[in-house]
Amino acid sequence: LKAAQCGFPGGRSPEPPRKRSCVRAGAGAAWAMQSLQRISEAERRYLLDGVAQGMRNDGRGCFDYRRVAFEMDPIPTATGSCRLRAGETDLLVCVKCDIGKPSRQHPNVGQFQVAVDCAASVSVAFSDARSAEEDSRQLSALLESLCAGDGVVDRQALCVQPGLFAWEVYVDILVLTSGGNLLDSISLALCAALMETVLPKVEVLEAMEEGEVVQLRVNDRPEAGTPFPLRRLPLCVTVAQIQQRFLFDVTSEEELCADAMLCVVVDAKSGEVMGLHKLGRGLFDLAALHRVP
Repeated sequence: LKAAQCGFPGGRSPEPPRKRSCVRAGAGAAWAMQSLQRISEAERRYLLDGVAQGMRNDGRGCFDYRRVAFEMDPIPTATGSCRLRAGETDLLVCVKCDIGKPSRQHPNVGQFQVAVDCAASVSVAFSDARSAEEDSRQLSALLESLCAGDGVVDRQALCVQPGLFAWEVYVDILVLTSGGNLLDSISLALCAALMETVLPKVEVLEAMEEGEVVQLRVNDRPEAGTPFPLRRLPLCVTVAQIQQRFLFDVTSEEELCADAMLCVVVDAKSGEVMGLHKLGRGLFDLAALHRVP
């Protein structure tokens, strides 16, 4: 999956900053990609007036989500894959598994890496050519820290033979179109693809004679394989604040009008909060959090 690089659009404040209690951005928030999209002042006022009355441009309430459609295994040659459509967002997740040699520093663990690419039209809309590649790397690193840490993926279970063989799992995410709330959509499609991923059964054939190379026997039948070792199901839930209202599943236009955005990572298995990440440079009003259900 190869395409032009891009990052994730962060929110920006349309009004001068006000003195209030807030959650400040962490060190990793500076990566948030500045959108090249613009909306007119009339469009902005129309959107703000609707949100103030609890009604959004597409008819949803403040806490309503757009319809989400999944297509599982759209890539037959991949170990696992998923295509997700939510509003104007359309993205593809592909999981590839190979057998490699573990590192000397960690001989009993496998590898798990996430890489994000964006179609050319998405890159043009959200970033310039000079910063697109860097934005993509930072988004990939953010996804790995939020959704692919050791608490989420059991990397020791990816080891086949310590020091000799281990699974190398690569997840390629291709964003075809973006209609806002990209981080949440990516995490949802990522969990769906990994839950459907089955690692083939691998047996190590010991060398019978001195100097003989150790070989592997692979049983690629799905019923003989093992599910991908997920300890948790990390789902990103981004909350955007526009004036005194909080919104879920924001569109691209709403992101441009947001005063602040906060990504909350929740374990879908237990419901526990796994982490928080501040998007953009705005300030989050803690005094108004009681309005969030």
